[in-house]
Amino acid sequence: MVVMARVAALRVQRGDRVSVRGQWREVKAVRSDRFASGGLVVVLVFTSGLALRLNAADGLAVERGGRGLR
Repeated sequence: MVVMARVAALRVQRGDRVSVRGQWREVKAVRSDRFASGGLVVVLVFTSGLALRLNAADGLAVERGGRGLR
Protein backbone atom coordinates (compact mmCIF):
# COMPACT_ATOMS: atom_id res chain seq x y z
CA MET A 1 0.00 0.00 0.00
CA VAL A 2 1.35 3.42 -0.97
CA VAL A 3 0.55 6.34 1.31
CA MET A 4 0.78 9.90 -0.02
CA ALA A 5 0.75 13.06 2.10
CA ARG A 6 2.22 16.52 2.40
CA VAL A 7 4.93 16.54 5.08
CA ALA A 8 7.75 18.79 6.30
CA ALA A 9 11.10 18.16 4.61
CA LEU A 10 12.48 17.13 8.00
CA ARG A 11 10.19 14.04 7.96
CA VAL A 12 11.39 12.68 4.59
CA GLN A 13 13.23 9.34 4.79
CA ARG A 14 15.43 7.25 2.54
CA GLY A 15 13.26 5.29 0.08
CA ASP A 16 10.45 7.88 -0.02
CA ARG A 17 9.33 9.29 -3.35
CA VAL A 18 9.14 13.10 -3.44
CA SER A 19 7.41 15.29 -6.01
CA VAL A 20 9.98 17.76 -7.39
CA ARG A 21 8.91 20.13 -10.18
CA GLY A 22 6.13 17.76 -11.23
CA GLN A 23 8.26 14.59 -11.25
CA TRP A 24 8.40 11.84 -8.62
CA ARG A 25 11.98 11.17 -7.50
CA GLU A 26 13.23 8.48 -5.11
CA VAL A 27 15.26 9.65 -2.11
CA LYS A 28 18.63 7.91 -1.81
CA ALA A 29 19.87 9.80 1.28
CA VAL A 30 18.80 12.59 3.63
CA ARG A 31 21.29 14.93 5.28
CA SER A 32 20.91 17.88 7.60
CA ASP A 33 22.93 21.09 7.54
CA ARG A 34 22.69 24.65 8.85
CA PHE A 35 22.16 27.99 7.15
CA ALA A 36 24.79 30.63 7.96
CA SER A 37 22.11 32.22 10.16
CA GLY A 38 21.73 28.95 12.11
CA GLY A 39 18.46 27.65 10.62
CA LEU A 40 18.09 23.95 9.83
CA VAL A 41 18.45 22.79 6.21
CA VAL A 42 17.58 19.37 4.77
CA VAL A 43 19.49 18.05 1.76
CA LEU A 44 17.69 15.35 -0.21
CA VAL A 45 19.92 13.20 -2.42
CA PHE A 46 18.03 11.37 -5.18
CA THR A 47 18.82 8.15 -7.05
CA SER A 48 19.09 10.28 -10.21
CA GLY A 49 19.57 13.97 -10.82
CA LEU A 50 20.78 16.75 -8.56
CA ALA A 51 20.35 17.00 -4.80
CA LEU A 52 17.72 19.36 -3.38
CA ARG A 53 18.54 21.69 -0.46
CA LEU A 54 15.57 23.22 1.36
CA ASN A 55 14.34 24.59 4.65
CA ALA A 56 13.48 21.81 7.12
CA ALA A 57 9.93 23.17 7.55
CA ASP A 58 9.11 23.31 3.82
CA GLY A 59 6.20 21.08 2.82
CA LEU A 60 6.66 18.34 0.22
CA ALA A 61 4.33 15.83 -1.43
CA VAL A 62 5.68 12.44 -0.37
CA GLU A 63 4.79 8.83 -1.24
CA ARG A 64 5.83 6.15 1.21
CA GLY A 65 5.16 2.50 0.48
CA GLY A 66 4.27 0.09 3.27
CA ARG A 67 4.86 2.42 6.22
CA GLY A 68 2.97 5.35 7.66
CA LEU A 69 3.78 9.01 7.20
CA ARG A 70 3.17 10.04 10.80
